[in-house]
Amino acid sequence: MNPNRVIWGPLLSIAFLVFFGYVIFGIQWVLGSFPAIPKNELIGSISGAVQNDAQQKSTDAFEFLRAAPEIFSRSAISIETDLNSGDKIVFEKNSNVRLPIASLTKLMTAVIVLDNPENYDLLDGAEVDKAADMQAPVRQDVKLGDSLSLEDFLSIMLVGSSNKSAYVLSEVIGEKNFVELMNQKAKELGLADTFFVDPTGLSAGNVSTAGDLAKLTENILKNYPLIAEISSERELDIPGVGKIVLDCSGQVGM
Repeated sequence: MNPNRVIWGPLLSIAFLVFFGYVIFGIQWVLGSFPAIPKNELIGSISGAVQNDAQQKSTDAFEFLRAAPEIFSRSAISIETDLNSGDKIVFEKNSNVRLPIASLTKLMTAVIVLDNPENYDLLDGAEVDKAADMQAPVRQDVKLGDSLSLEDFLSIMLVGSSNKSAYVLSEVIGEKNFVELMNQKAKELGLADTFFVDPTGLSAGNVSTAGDLAKLTENILKNYPLIAEISSERELDIPGVGKIVLDCSGQVGM
């Protein structure tokens, strides 16, 4: 038999009983000090305070994560909306800073096409001419001489981010006139920090803000279901062109 265990075992038991007695005495003293408060209510209040504190800490941690996501882009915005009763900004970072928008330009290009049905019957055809073919190519693209419907060019532009297709669409009414309509539309939508110089997004002169682009996107989701529908496609199979796979590097979809 271990002599240490014989000696220390009873001593530890006595110490525990003394400590437990002090705890019971302390609780009785606290309850006795507040005679106007029923004991069950006081215990319930303490329990509720502990629960509320835990819930608050959990909420604070969640709000911190929502308020401070790790965003590496120079500008960003996240908006919660049902497209009817108003918007709630979940997060924003430099959302009013003007920056070049590259292929996001093509969203406005699509809007102008659909806003002008008198000039753009989507069943009409068009051809890739030399001017259009000179636009910077993408991985899967149309080529000089390709003759397609305007709807096909619209789809290839939105899914494949085709600069050549965007330019073909602008040529229907002339590139200069087309860009003027793009800037007029930006003013109509209240996009005060948005300006376009071409229909493709190749120029750094095409600028906007995250806030303006959010407004444009919301307008498209409300009023241009065809753009949203085409943008949701992962792949196209265009006769005479072949498969066009979603270009994530220059994606303009929503």
